[in-house]
Amino acid sequence: MKFVGKSLVIISISLLNAVPPENIWENPSVIEINKEPARAIFSPYESRSLAEAGIPSKSHFYQSLNGKWAFHWVRDPDSRPKDFYRTDFNDIGWGSIQVPANWEINGYGVPIYLNHPYEFTYDPKPPDIPNGYNPVGSYRKHFNISEDWQNRRILIHFGAVKSAFYIWVNGEKVGYSQGSKLPAEFDITGYVKTSENLVALEVYRWSDGSFLECQDFWRISGIERNVYLYAEPRIRIADFWAKTPLDKSFKKGEFSLEIDLVNDSDNHEKITIHTELLKPNGKRAFSRMDRVSIDANSTAKHIVNHFVRNVEPWTAETPRLYRLNITVKKGYDILSVITDEIGFRTVEVKKGQLLVNGQPIYLKGVNRHEHDPVTGHVISRELMEEDIRLMKRFNINAMRTSHYPCDPYWYELCDKYG
Repeated sequence: MKFVGKSLVIISISLLNAVPPENIWENPSVIEINKEPARAIFSPYESRSLAEAGIPSKSHFYQSLNGKWAFHWVRDPDSRPKDFYRTDFNDIGWGSIQVPANWEINGYGVPIYLNHPYEFTYDPKPPDIPNGYNPVGSYRKHFNISEDWQNRRILIHFGAVKSAFYIWVNGEKVGYSQGSKLPAEFDITGYVKTSENLVALEVYRWSDGSFLECQDFWRISGIERNVYLYAEPRIRIADFWAKTPLDKSFKKGEFSLEIDLVNDSDNHEKITIHTELLKPNGKRAFSRMDRVSIDANSTAKHIVNHFVRNVEPWTAETPRLYRLNITVKKGYDILSVITDEIGFRTVEVKKGQLLVNGQPIYLKGVNRHEHDPVTGHVISRELMEEDIRLMKRFNINAMRTSHYPCDPYWYELCDKYG
């Protein structure tokens, strides 16, 4: 039995089928199809203890798809297996590849190092990608869905895929994405079933987006960050934004929280939102409980404002972090808990001088690309922590991200180490 999809899925499928038949990976007017809106990176948990532990894999509603995928590589799009996404397609003769991993350092294609020229042409005519050599990787992975995910919204998350890709689930086209260092999420609730499922990806080494990704680093491709499934409740936090400047005296923290709520159910619901802020020493800075009503199949915005007295400000020398916990409950039942670590600081420029919390500072920064000498653009948490400890050892207090968003864990480390 398939999970029940919403009308939004049907509308998105119609849009997908309405796209002109030309290569949309060479069409600048199309950068995504049926992809979820961008949001803050966070994981919903079923309890506060799990949320504070911060290990998504411990949640019953999280499933990693990292590991071995069936894989087929060709030099040009015309040679790709065009029906590989079908559930009855026989991939017995295919090889396999680890996900995440870059093709070129695993025997598929050639890694290219350049600064400013394009690696695919010396005569650029954007958005055209020259014919004849634009490798395509086709991926297939089988997975199962737990029975108790059935009444929840199920999404698939790709942390980074270079350069552009189409996705199918159980033989049905779900969507398309470019923006190779941005997360791509798709709602697959209407495509999956409780028995075995199949996800298939068709990844292009170069797209029109590659004209914006001409950087001084190794040009390699593939699925470069984590892939996972998660199931969230029908009444959920879709996004949140915590703003934390200091007041004019730099002694109070002006905490302002915006929470975007979504009710996908067919019922008007009354929920409770518990917002809690803990000091760096673990003691409570404030706690607030709000009752919120949200109409069926609708969205709502919930705002929390609070002054934190005697605040411990965040600086590069004293990177003090407060823990924010947000719990959504229906009656006595916890629907979800999300958590984040935030710091209070004010950054401004006055008379040409950069100030942090009213104090003049100098930036001592470095350039950083995501690169591992062995695994390419697939970066382990251990290497990230080794990098940032080395930076702090040499009094570095700023880092240039080299044109693209880093792995989300890097930003956590920057918060932690200052």
